[in-house]
Amino acid sequence: MRNARSSTGVRRRGSLALHLAAVLTFTGTLSGALAQDIEPPSKGQTVYVPIYSVLRYGNVGSAGNPDSTLLSVLVSVRNTDPNHPIRIIAAPYYNTEGVLIRNSVPTPKMIPPFGTFELFVELRETAGGSGANYAIKWDAANAVSPPIIEALHSRFQAGYSVAFISRGKVIAEP
Repeated sequence: MRNARSSTGVRRRGSLALHLAAVLTFTGTLSGALAQDIEPPSKGQTVYVPIYSVLRYGNVGSAGNPDSTLLSVLVSVRNTDPNHPIRIIAAPYYNTEGVLIRNSVPTPKMIPPFGTFELFVELRETAGGSGANYAIKWDAANAVSPPIIEALHSRFQAGYSVAFISRGKVIAEP
């Protein structure tokens, strides 16, 4: 390999080899990162889903509390498996202090392949607070592609709109 001079006149030895090593390292890291996004099949999980039914913002007022607004929340459980149904066993809803408010799925619900099951937290709901959450439990007869569980938080009114998504995190497998 020939030595090359850069525009500053400093000799660069093996710059092509270093460049190639950097590209191969990056490519290996990228392919490893992409492979990590594919979740292994599962027969069930408990998924923690953050719910922000109260959004705090702005400054702390004279009463010692920040400004806040209520949000509605659409929780979406999407069966990503093309061949097998999944079953929602329970969806306990907890408030900021971790106190159970209700089980939003008192009897199991089946979700067909590529189907979606939804839960809704109304705009007027104040019991959950800013730290509310669902702990959604699902299972399947066969190992399946795990569902995507997200919560779409929104408020639309004249003057401003707010919308964002929080994604569930697996906290237990059977």
